[in-house]
This record gives sequence, C-alpha cells and structure tokens, in this order.
Amino acid sequence: MLYVILIVLLLAFVSVSNYMASRNMERENNAIVNQAIPILTTANSLLTSLINQETGLRGYQLGGSEQFLEPYTTGREQVAMDLNTLSTYDKKYPTLQIIIDTQAVPAITNLQKYYDTTLELFRAGKIEEAKARVIGGKTLMDRYRVIHTSIENNIEQITSTAYEASQQAGQTSRLITLVGFLIALLAGGMSIIISLRSYQAEKELRKSEETYRYMAESLESQNEEIIAQQEEQQVTLAKLSERERDLELISSYQEKLTGYVKLADFLKHTLPALLNSLVQDAALVVLENRSENGASSYEIIHSIGYPKGHIQASRSELFGPARRVFDEGVAITHTRDVTGNEQGVHNGMTRAIDHYIPLTDDKLEVIGFLLLTSYQSSLYQDDNQRLTKGLVRQFGLAFYAQVVNDEKLKQAESLALLNDQLTAEKLLLEGQHDLIQNILESAHEGMMMCDSEGTILFSNHRMNQYFALNERIGENLVSCSSEIVAESPSFHGVAASIEALIDRSLSHLTQRFSFQQDEQLQHAELYATVVSEGTEQQGYLFVFRDRTEEERVDEMKNEFISIVSHELRTPLASVLGFIEILLHRDLPQEKQKRYMETIYNEAQRLSNLINDFLDLQRMESGRQSYNFAPIHLQSLVTEIAEQWQDKQLHQIIVHQQEPELWVRADVDRIRQVFDNLISNAIKYSPAADHIDIHLLTQDGKVTIAIQDYGLGIPPEANEHMFSKFFRVDNSDRRQIGGTGLGLAIVKEIVEGHGGHISYTSEMGHGTTFRIELDQYEISGLDGKIVIFEDDDNLAKLIQVALHKLSLPSIQLRSAEEGMIALRRCEGEGPVLFIVDIHLEGEKTGWDFIADLYKHPVHAQTPVIVSTALDPPHDYHEKEIEKYLKKPFTMERLVQVAKRLLDNKSSLAYVFPAQNKEALSTTLERNGINVLKMQENQDMIEVDIIKPPSDK
Repeated sequence: MLYVILIVLLLAFVSVSNYMASRNMERENNAIVNQAIPILTTANSLLTSLINQETGLRGYQLGGSEQFLEPYTTGREQVAMDLNTLSTYDKKYPTLQIIIDTQAVPAITNLQKYYDTTLELFRAGKIEEAKARVIGGKTLMDRYRVIHTSIENNIEQITSTAYEASQQAGQTSRLITLVGFLIALLAGGMSIIISLRSYQAEKELRKSEETYRYMAESLESQNEEIIAQQEEQQVTLAKLSERERDLELISSYQEKLTGYVKLADFLKHTLPALLNSLVQDAALVVLENRSENGASSYEIIHSIGYPKGHIQASRSELFGPARRVFDEGVAITHTRDVTGNEQGVHNGMTRAIDHYIPLTDDKLEVIGFLLLTSYQSSLYQDDNQRLTKGLVRQFGLAFYAQVVNDEKLKQAESLALLNDQLTAEKLLLEGQHDLIQNILESAHEGMMMCDSEGTILFSNHRMNQYFALNERIGENLVSCSSEIVAESPSFHGVAASIEALIDRSLSHLTQRFSFQQDEQLQHAELYATVVSEGTEQQGYLFVFRDRTEEERVDEMKNEFISIVSHELRTPLASVLGFIEILLHRDLPQEKQKRYMETIYNEAQRLSNLINDFLDLQRMESGRQSYNFAPIHLQSLVTEIAEQWQDKQLHQIIVHQQEPELWVRADVDRIRQVFDNLISNAIKYSPAADHIDIHLLTQDGKVTIAIQDYGLGIPPEANEHMFSKFFRVDNSDRRQIGGTGLGLAIVKEIVEGHGGHISYTSEMGHGTTFRIELDQYEISGLDGKIVIFEDDDNLAKLIQVALHKLSLPSIQLRSAEEGMIALRRCEGEGPVLFIVDIHLEGEKTGWDFIADLYKHPVHAQTPVIVSTALDPPHDYHEKEIEKYLKKPFTMERLVQVAKRLLDNKSSLAYVFPAQNKEALSTTLERNGINVLKMQENQDMIEVDIIKPPSDK
C-alpha cells in the first residue's frame, strides 16, 4: 500500500507541477499576445490617428473642401477610442499609466486644441494667422513623438518582462520534471525492494507503470506544445520588430513631407523615403505644363533609381498607362519586360512592375503622376494596401502643397523684383520731386503755383516770408490777394492784374510794386507765366523777385557816381585851374612853386583814387597775389606812424606789450591796411589831437588796435561798414571826402592773410578798429636739415625720405624766413640746406644762397639746389653745393644729401662729369694728391690726401 500510495502521490505531484508550469507559461504567453501586442498596436494607432488628423487639416488648408477633413474626423474619433483602450491597462501597468496620464494625454489634448484652433482660423478665413501657427503645431507633434517613443520603450519593457517570465516558467517546469524524474528513480529502487518483498503487488505495479508511461507521454506532449508556443512567440516578436521598423520608416517619411522651400528639395528628400517605406526600387514625377495657347507638355521634374539616359526629360505627348492616368484619374499598374541597363549589373532583373499614381490639385484635377517601379515585388500587397494608399495620398497632398508653394515663391520673387523696380522708380520720382522741391526752395525768388481756377497749389519759403501763402494752400488766390490789399494798399494794382490774368482777360503779367515789411520799404517785381497751356493741368506760375537790394545798389551806384564825380572832378578842376593860371599868367617863382605843389597833391589824390578802384577789382576777381614773408611788426608800425606824423597834426602813439612781434604777411598790403585805417582815424577825428595804436599778443594771435577819438559810427551803419562805396550820410561827414572803398579793401586784404577785422564805436567818443593776425615764431635751425619749399606736399615727401639720415628737418616757405632764422642762429647751425628757387615772398632761393655765403660762421653749410629750372649760364657747382633739377627721385636726393654730409667732415671735391685721367693729372700738377676718385651720373667725387702742413 505504501508503494502504491507513493507512486500515486508521485504521479499526482508530477501531473500537478507540470499542469501548473504549463498554465504559468501559457498565462505569460497570453500576457504577451493579449496585452503587450494590443497595447503597442493601440499606441501606434494613436500616432497614426494624430498624423491622419494633421494630414486632413493640411488637405483642408490646401484644398479648402470639407471632404479633406474626413481623415481629421476619423482620426479624432480613433484617438478617443485608443485612449479608452489604453486606460484598461492602467492597473496592470502603473509605469505605462504614469506616462499616459502625465505626458501622453496632456500632449494629445494640446494637439487637439491646436488642431481645433487652426481649423477655426481656417474656417474664419484667417489663413496667414493659421499658417503662422504651423511651427507651433510641428513642435507639439515632435513632443508627442518623443512621448510615443517613451510609450514604445515601456511596452517593449513590458514585453521583455513577460518574455523573461515565460522563460522562467519553462525553467521551473523542467526543474519540476527533473525532480519528478529523481523521485521516479527513487520510487523504482523502492519498487524493486518492495517487489522482492511482495510478489503479490506485481500486477498493481505493472498497472502503475503503464499509468506512469501514459502520464510521461502526456508530459512530453505538453512539453512539445510549450516549445511550439515559444516558437510562435519568437515569430510574433519578429513581426513586432518588422512592424516597428516599418513605423520608423513611415515616421521618417512623414517628417520629410514638410519644411522645404523649393520643390526640388522636397522631391530630393521625400522620394527616397517613400521608396524605402513602400519597398520600391525607382520613382519619377511627371508634371503637366500648359502654355497660353492651350498646348500641353509633360516634364519629368525628378527621378530616382532609373539608369542614366533611360528617362527623357520632356515630352510633348503621352500614351499608354501614362495617358490613361491623365484621362481617367485613377492609379494604374502595368507589368513589362526589362531591357537594357534596367537589367542591372548582373542582368538578373527580367520583369518590372510600374505603378502610375495620379497627382491632383485642390479641385481633384490631374496635374501630373507619380511612377513607382519595382523589379522584385508588387506595390499593392493585401496586408499593406491601406498603409500604401495613405502614404501615397500624403505624398500627393504634400506635393501639391509644395507645387503651390513653389508657384507662390516664383510669384513672390516676381513681385519682389517688381517691388524693387517700383521702389527704384518711386525713389527716382521722390528724388526728382525732392530735387525740384530743393531747386524751388533754394531759389532766391518767391514762387507760387495755382491752377486755372486760381486755387493755390504750392508756395516756396521765399513767398511765405512775404505773404505766408503756405498756410493758405487750397484757397483762391484772388481772395488772398484782396486780403493782402487790405493790409498793403500798394498791392491793389497787382491784385487787379492777378484777377484779370485768372479771368483770362490778361494774357501775361509783369508788375513792379513796393510794400512795407518790418517797418522797412521793400521793392519787388511779380511776373506770371502759363504752365501746361492747352491741357487739363493748365495753371499759372507766379514768381516774386525781391528788388530791394537792386534798388539799394542802384541808389548806391547813383551815390557812388555822384561821389566819384565829385572826387574826380574836384582835384581835376583844381589841376586844370592851376595849370591854366600857370599857362596864361606870369607869376612869381614862389607862387608857381605853390601852385605846382597843389597840382602835384591833387594828381596824387587822383592816383590814389584810381589805385583803390584797381585794387578792389583785382581782389574781387581773385587775381590778387600776396608775397608772404616774416615782418617785424613794431618796426613797420613805427615807420608808418612816423611818415604820417610828418604830414598831419595828429600825434600817432604806438603802444606795444611785447618787445618783439612777428607776422607772416605781404609788407606792401599790410602797409596799405595801416595807411587806410590811420587815414580814416585822422579824417573822422578832426577835433582830436592824437591816435593810439596798440600791439597786443595772446594765444598765438597778434592784435593791432587803431583807436581814434572822433565822431564815431552810428549803430544803423554797422552792417554796411565794409561794403563797397558805403559812406555814413549825415551832416557831420558831408564835408569829409572819400569814395567808401577804403574799408572794403582793408577787409579783403586782412582776410587774404587769414586774419579778422572788427571794430567798436561810440557816437561822439571815437572808434577802435582791431586787426587779428597769426603770430609768427622764428624757427631754430641748429642741427637740422632746412627745406625751402612752398609746396607743402613735396616738403612732406622730402621730410619722410630724409628720415633715413636720422636727422631732424624743418620746412620754410620763403627766403626771408631763412635769412632771419640764419641771422639768429647762435649754436652749431643747420647741417644742410635744400633750396627751391621760386618761393613765397619777394626774394628767391638764389638770394638766400647769396646771403648764406656771406655768413661769417655757416657759409660752409652744404646746399642742394632743388628747382625745375635749368642752371644759369654762369653757374658752377661748388664743393658744398649740388644742383638737382626737378623731377628727381627721393632716393637720388637722399644719396646726394648723404654724400654732402659725409664730405662736410672729409676732404673731398666735387667736379662735373669729365675725363677722370685728365682731371687727376690737373690736380696733381697743382700739388693735390688724389686718394680716390668716384664717378656718378653727373659728377665726380675726389678724395684727396691732406697735406702735412694742414695737420
């Protein structure tokens, strides 16, 4: 009984354990098949539904038809179903629940809100605002793709965990079987022992053995079933992996459907992804082009995968399946034999399947077709037909969107070009308008434009200064003229003429008149011309010319003629009168001399008057030249004062602040300035007995103040004091002669020297004229190379070149400056002079060289004569002097300067180019021993041996 019980228990244990292991493995496998795979399918369906919503929304955006929203509506319903399906696994998989509840659901909600809002914008007609949200939608979809990847990773983890549990169940089953086997061995041993003890139990034991065999066979069949289930699970995992790869290809393909600017870039990136997703080998896109006359041509805008030269880029007509696609608007599949290069490098491809897929616009009219070619399999497989149609449809929508976008880009480029042209024309018109406006505004005349009815259209600022017409643009000119007459009665005649002109009773208008403005009498001339006569834009241009200055000039001219007549006739009458007396009367010698002196003085007066006229004319024409040179101001002013004190009763007192003042000026013209100012001071201070002249210096400026104590200048004459022919007209000055040219000449001369003239005056107390000039500082020459050159650019170039000699240099513009600086030189003196012949001032470079050779200390300083003139006939170069004719190179100048500086400290002679042997013989005959001779371009340098007596 123990044996039987043991066997029964063993068999029951093995059966139960095998049953439990089998159920466990079956449960884990069912978990994979019934839970993991549906979850993954639901997640992928959720992504596909969202993509379908986006596709439907884009189709509606491009086509504008509600039928394109079918994928959008279907996808929205499918999303709700998929989310409901996923919620059933929440308790089973907490991690998946967290991802779905915290990430996926909010992201899907945001996408749904984005799609709803975008759809509302499209339906409301806010296309541009909806398009501006495209980037935001793409960002939301990219975020959900990341969340979808997290869900797939979690599902993969769940599947992996279930698979590991299944493996563990199989190991547990094998372990239980092994344990049962060991127990069976133990039971067999015990049965032998028991069989020896009890023969009677043999039949029961055999029966038990048969039962055991049956159970073992049952266990073996169960084990085979488990192995079959494992193989089925592996096939399922392979399908899941393949599905995942397909989804990745589809996702990559869909990502490449958007984001391109040009159609060529779209096709270049999209077609390879489409071929990979559909497992096709080649593709091309044909687009129909229609001309203005209705003729069509067909162009292959892109192809991939076909042999080179196999595709004809353009055709004028189509036939066969390609023609049927355009006529019928449906997809057509065509099988053909492969020939030529399409057979491949191994000639192994014999058959090709072509799939012609129509491409339509928003009106569902065929605009082209997509040709997909497979050399291995068919495009439309039963298990993949729905997905293939969806991908191809997405390509068609995206392609049409890209075609539309490409056309818009071309239109935008055309519009941009047209806009640039219009902008350029606008700028040109604006420039012309501004130019005309500036011309009108810069004109010295007032201008006003009105139409044929008298309506004021334009008024420049000159016209506004007088009549403020810019505030009355659009009003009637006749009415404005009547209002002006009320303020200025003298305008009555002009107003009447304007009215007659606009009424066409007057053909032209030219009229002069006067009016008061700012308590001053103004003279003007108004004339009008017809603009665009005989056209619809006919109008009148009124030109207002201010003649006040002309009237003043005419008045001054008349006054000048009167003055000149008086100034010329008075001395001329005196000259003629006294000459007539001398010719017709016998007079004593003393009277004759007195009359002759009077004639001389009057002739001198006439000469000065004529010289003033000539000087002023020369200055105004720009032909006045100045010989600038340093002037010792105190000496010049003192000399002029002494000359005047001999002729007049006024005492001229010179006050100087500094012991020595120098200026650069033309001495004759500065003398003319002082003579005019002193003459005026004497004439206009008849009751005074002296005139003060102050010489002051401050901040590099020299001020000469000439002060009289006479009549003074009235304030109203201030703005005209330096004008030509102006003289103060009052009873105190009528007996004082003059032409009114003196101060004008003085001002021209002072400004020609870069100076400034001004005056202060007090009626009855006198006037002070002040002249301000730049102070001149005498340059030091010690240890420097002195360059006499009045061309500043050439002087700077020479100074830059001489930097190679490491010696300082200085530029002087006149020979007088060099003479003064040389006389004051007390140190080592200059090392070299570079002298131009023509300089500022009256003296030339030859004058300076002559003065240099008379200097007791620096007469042996080397000199380079730099000039464009040929040397004089009697000129001979000296040992310390070199003649360079312009133009010459700076290298040549530096070379000559260096030799002269070297020769200054050595015994050497310079001779003109000649026969070297004859020169050497001549020198030795005269007792000069030659050490070395060096021949250059136009001279010979000779180094001599110093005689012993000279040591």
